[in-house]
Amino acid sequence: MYHIIENKKKLSIADIKNIIDKNLKLKLSDAAVKEINKCRTYLDKKLKSNKGPIYGINTGFGSLCNVAIPDKDLEQLQENLVMSHACGMGEEVPTEVVRLMLLLKIQAFSYGKSAIHIDTVERLIYLYNNSIFPVIYQLGSLGASGDLSPLAHMSLPLLGKGEVYYLGVKTETEKFTSN
Repeated sequence: MYHIIENKKKLSIADIKNIIDKNLKLKLSDAAVKEINKCRTYLDKKLKSNKGPIYGINTGFGSLCNVAIPDKDLEQLQENLVMSHACGMGEEVPTEVVRLMLLLKIQAFSYGKSAIHIDTVERLIYLYNNSIFPVIYQLGSLGASGDLSPLAHMSLPLLGKGEVYYLGVKTETEKFTSN
């Protein structure tokens, strides 16, 4: 049974409880897919038409905001960002909380405001639906928001890196994805 992720509807606590308690699989609505693709298309067009800097997309971060990154290195920039922020330590976040993090992140992406690629959202849904939960640590963060390190750990499996729990067994993502 599926819960359809709608881009115009916010999840209530009752919705979240229902999804978790009934172990519902997630699926994006057609409208959510459309909005995600629309925002990504906007960014792709902006990158092609605008040769100027777009912070964090084709520039460095923080004090390197004025450093232009060549187009050929943009993918590596994003990968390096995730890896550099995955600096958590200490006890692991409980799997139930990681599951909730994935659900809420997928819901947030469904609004179509992040310019994320639809394939990335679909991969997060795949992880969620198949009970593949990234290992995330309770300690460690960067910047003021407090969520950069946990979200980086959550994203490592998208790069084939880090560790995940699958069927209750902790394994390196690289080993898991190579099978």
